[in-house]
Amino acid sequence: MPTHYAGDEAGDVSFAFAKGASRFFVIALICTREPERLREALSAFKAAHHLRDAFEFSFHGLTNLRLKESVLTALNAFPFSVWAVIVDKRALSAPFRMMDRTHFYLFFVTELIRFIPESERAQSVLMLDEFDRSGRQPVELGKALKIRDIHKGFKKITTKRSRSEPLIQIADLMAGCVFSKYARDEDRFFKIVRDRFARVIEYAE
Repeated sequence: MPTHYAGDEAGDVSFAFAKGASRFFVIALICTREPERLREALSAFKAAHHLRDAFEFSFHGLTNLRLKESVLTALNAFPFSVWAVIVDKRALSAPFRMMDRTHFYLFFVTELIRFIPESERAQSVLMLDEFDRSGRQPVELGKALKIRDIHKGFKKITTKRSRSEPLIQIADLMAGCVFSKYARDEDRFFKIVRDRFARVIEYAE
């Protein structure tokens, strides 16, 4: 089975800080050679904690802190690594503020991919959370990689709704751990899974 990458974000892409926009934006990609083991791990966790089959794991949606700690601890025992990029939007220059939301998002997805060794991306599968409903996200990502002269490497790029893909839900949890550490100065959750992180890139122009 090929290596699988799955990605999700935390925070938002807006610069309307006075209206509640987040200061930080995070994208996290999990990487695993055993995607089914991770999917089964979440399924087993649901059964053990009497959660419905359709329950969706989301860092910000898990308001039960004990449950959040429990699922992160359970996942920490399984084989995957995490790559993440975090950006302080307040520190970005004017050109970023002129981007539409999709191109802003794609810039930081490609920025994160740029740091993952090409040899590790070769012939792998990349699944991203559905950022918009256009259906063009994989095509636009391919264009963005080409413009930035980053070799794609992935043999397949797809988008899926997080509620239907456990790997994206795990990426959401990892992105949330990073976001919580930087945006709220709360690293209790990040500490649980920090050994899973290959790298957290603090973006600077």
